[in-house]
Amino acid sequence: MATAAFGEEQRILSVGKAFTRGFETIRAYPLQTLGPMFLLSALPGILFQMVLFNTIMARVATGSGTGGFGLFAFLGGIGLILLTCAAFGAVIQTTVLHAEGRQPELGEILRVGIVRCLPMAAVYIIYWFCVSLASLLLIVPGIMLALMWSMAFVAVVAERPGVFGAFSRSARLTKGARWKILGLFLAVVVIYVIVLGFAGVAGATTSMSVAQLRTGAAPTFGIGQIITAVINGVVVTWVTTMFASLFIELREWKEGPDTSQLSDIFA
Repeated sequence: MATAAFGEEQRILSVGKAFTRGFETIRAYPLQTLGPMFLLSALPGILFQMVLFNTIMARVATGSGTGGFGLFAFLGGIGLILLTCAAFGAVIQTTVLHAEGRQPELGEILRVGIVRCLPMAAVYIIYWFCVSLASLLLIVPGIMLALMWSMAFVAVVAERPGVFGAFSRSARLTKGARWKILGLFLAVVVIYVIVLGFAGVAGATTSMSVAQLRTGAAPTFGIGQIITAVINGVVVTWVTTMFASLFIELREWKEGPDTSQLSDIFA
């Protein structure tokens, strides 16, 4: 359990450490970070989109329409959200264990991700519903709510306080640091947009090249979309490790280092 033995005024929050820890986690454990994201999120997402795209195109081409396909799309979307939450949970668990100096085992982190996927999905839905509703009323309250609850997703895995407890925990940790978190949010958004922009151009160019090789055939869902999904998976993995690292930085800033780790070292 973390302690506040050291005065909070003596601790300085450095959001830059979150970037460093995020990269360090991926570099130290590529299988435990990139693996779950591709296995549980990127690959199922690619397959799901391929089935939807190709089936709809086939039905339109034959004039059979798309009736009766909505239920499949809805259930598939729900399943994809749960798998993605499981991937996030595994990556967050890896980041937390790495920060604690412990070896993240692939089986362990996958188990944690699968077990925590339902509460993570609940936090995700509540977060975006409330933030979207607040943003519709006024932009500023929506931004402040997004910042205040930005650590709830990580808290569900790192400390397991329950769905609503995760929001309270996030509000406590982010208090006094929300301007710095906003700056980090903006930096991440800029990086994400730039990388995904290049990925989209590369994917579209590849798709058109393949189509031209097929003697002018219309582009279909294929290698271009796969390239985009792979790059997106890498970026999302980095963002997840970075925000998990930010949670750790905020906790140490507010409460001090985890004394249980020190006792283990000197035991």
